[in-house]
Order: sequence, then C-alpha cells, then structure tokens
Amino acid sequence: MNVNEIIATLREFGMNDYEARAYSTLVFLGPSKAGEVSRESKVPQSKIYDVLDALVGRQLVEVLEGRPKEFKAVDPGAALENLVRNEEKKVMELKEKTSNVKKVLKEISGSSEGMIEGVWTVKGKKFADFFDKVAEMLDRSEKYAYGITRNFSKNYRLSQALVGCSKRGVKVRVISLDPVTEENYWNAKWYQSHGILLRYFATNFHPRIVVIDGKEIIMRLDKNPEKKENFFFTAIWSAHSSFVKVIDTYMKNLWETSEPVNFSNITPIKQTEPFRQASPG
Repeated sequence: MNVNEIIATLREFGMNDYEARAYSTLVFLGPSKAGEVSRESKVPQSKIYDVLDALVGRQLVEVLEGRPKEFKAVDPGAALENLVRNEEKKVMELKEKTSNVKKVLKEISGSSEGMIEGVWTVKGKKFADFFDKVAEMLDRSEKYAYGITRNFSKNYRLSQALVGCSKRGVKVRVISLDPVTEENYWNAKWYQSHGILLRYFATNFHPRIVVIDGKEIIMRLDKNPEKKENFFFTAIWSAHSSFVKVIDTYMKNLWETSEPVNFSNITPIKQTEPFRQASPG
C-alpha cells in the first residue's frame, strides 16, 4: 500500500486531507518537529499545529516533551482501533437520532395536506413552491441555517434569500449529497462565493432538510429518490420544539461527519449565462 492509498483509507475514517497526510508522514518519519512534518507532508506551516493538535485530540499522535516539541504517531494498529471506535460511536448516535425521527414521521405518514399536531405537510411536484418556502424560512433566520442538497440547486427567490443571509451575518452551512462535478461546479461556486460553507456527505438516499436557528425545519421526502426531475414529493414543515430539536441535533452531527467540498481537478462546463439553475435536488 503506497502513501496515497494510506491517506485515502484514513480519510474514509473521517480524517481530513491535512490530518491524513500529517499522520501518515509521522508514521514514516518517527518522532519529528512540527516544521519537519509540515515540510514532508506538504501541510502549510500556518496549519500544521492545528492539524497536529486535532490528531492529538483523536488519540492518534502523542506529544513528546522538549523544546521545540516533537510529535510521535501512535502505533497504526492502535490508531485504527481508535478511529473505528470513534466512527462506531458516531453511527450509534446517528442511529438513535434516526430512530427518533422515524417515530415522528410514522405518526404523520399517509396524512393528507394540513396541520397535524404542529406539523404541516403538502404533497406535489411544484419545486418552485418548495424553494419559496425555504426562502421564506431563510428570510426569518437570525443566527444559522443548515441545509441538504443533491447538486446545489436554487432558484431566483432562494438565491435572494441566501444573499440576504450573507448580508445579515447568518451562518449558512450546506451539505451536498453529490461531489462537485463539471455539471454542478458553477452552482457550488455561487454558494461558496456568497460565504456559504459547503461540505459533502456521500449517500444515495436522504431527505432534503433545512433547519433554521433550531426553531423550524422543513423536510422534503421524494417518492423516487433516484429520479432527478418530474417526481412527486411530500414536504413537511414544523416548528414543534421536540421535532425541531431532533432534526437540529442530527444536522449538526451530520455536518461534523461530512467532508469539505473539493473543487480541485474539476474542469467545469463553460458558463454561458450568469445564473444556472440545477435540477430540483
């Protein structure tokens, strides 16, 4: 297994690229100073101490006393066991939260449009209506918003609301279910250029979710998750405190387990118009 394969494996366990490169470098170098790790791993000098501190927090690197300090990689076997335990803990937490979500959804499944104990639902295929509802929620935001998208979709109304969030200092975090590709590159870049933080969580099936300030949520359940156009969905909005709390916590955990979006090695399709609207993902 070469260094690149080792780095790729470590990233599968939740490490970011800098952490994986720094740890694998320490394994090969042995006890080393931060500057040496930075030089050999190509992790920027300005980032190396933060990266090494994160690895220490993960119990993957030990600090050796001295001036300047040296860092030593924990034995790879023990390190992988630590990573596995951490990932298992995250999975158990997500399963518990998913179970709570399922209980709430079970109570409202099969219902027609209307208000049921603080939960409003609507069925249809008018994606503009869904985006407009999300935009309406974003207009009310004061502190933060989390959202899930398939391919960085937006329409004009939603774009206006996101720009408004940026101007008000609302921190917007968006998780993509697909990586950046040549087709969605410009939409993703638009999000990034407006101060929206982007991360990537690889999965084929997941409802679209938006959480605003831990006060209200909207969830879109697609009848056929594999279909990208002209499909039916059920949208669920709620400000019910217990329901919102579950989804808010879930989204924050999902953000922490997702990866930074990678724009490198992408050759985008030439932009022929100032605004490109993706399919309603």
